[in-house]
Amino acid sequence: MKRILIHSNSRPISIQVKNQLVPLLEKSGKMIVRENPDVIVVIGGDGTMLSAIRRYKHFKTPFVGIDTGTLGFLTTIMPDRIDQIFEVLDGKNYRVVEYPLLIVNSRTLSGEVYTDYAFNEIIIKHVEPKLMEAKVYFNSRAFNYFTGDGFIISTPIGATGYAIWAGGAVMHTDLPVFQITPLTPNDNSVNRPMGSTMILPEDTYIDIKVVNAHKRKVIVACDGNKLSDEYIEDIHVKVADDVKVHVIKSDAFDYFDLFKRKIIDKNIRRVLE
Repeated sequence: MKRILIHSNSRPISIQVKNQLVPLLEKSGKMIVRENPDVIVVIGGDGTMLSAIRRYKHFKTPFVGIDTGTLGFLTTIMPDRIDQIFEVLDGKNYRVVEYPLLIVNSRTLSGEVYTDYAFNEIIIKHVEPKLMEAKVYFNSRAFNYFTGDGFIISTPIGATGYAIWAGGAVMHTDLPVFQITPLTPNDNSVNRPMGSTMILPEDTYIDIKVVNAHKRKVIVACDGNKLSDEYIEDIHVKVADDVKVHVIKSDAFDYFDLFKRKIIDKNIRRVLE
């Protein structure tokens, strides 16, 4: 891999790492480019990796992360070991992991359709201080009449974000699944909404039809980016067939160890012997 595109956040430690990395790459004969890269090097945390994926996914080239953030499920190289980048670029001690994207089509009351992709999650949530009412369909079959705040639809990578704190399940990133997590469902005498996370096979598609959409405004956001300010009536979500994201991982990467360190043991003093 010779042509390198570098994407960094603006944190001082990230800028410092970038300033160290560029001369090392150029000295070894690598080219720093903006177009047609062989690999995209991301300096930051998972948020920075996410922004890079959204910006550069059209290149269809792998991403490799240098971790200057706090979570780091997607990054693989620590800043004090940036020399390890050459093991990746020169084809040693790494593997390329393929991750799915979710695609959402949202149709507004005016008939406009907005489409976007999500690497982590799609948030569907009411705007006004009223309950959202929606009919939920799995693979075109009626499943539930939902009342509550909304839904988080997340990939296995996104499961450790908003979804896990909303009561969602942890999904190993190697599994070909995604999940839908209800937000504060309102169980009442009229209907019983789905009350727990459901993990779905990758070939499942979800349709959500907002009831009284002209009165109850709903937002749809992909990885924190809102699709439209219009009133949305119909939402269609599935795993994208046409786009996959490739992230380079060190051979030493271990999901369970990372989850333990970043989620379970984060900032605690008691440790396992």
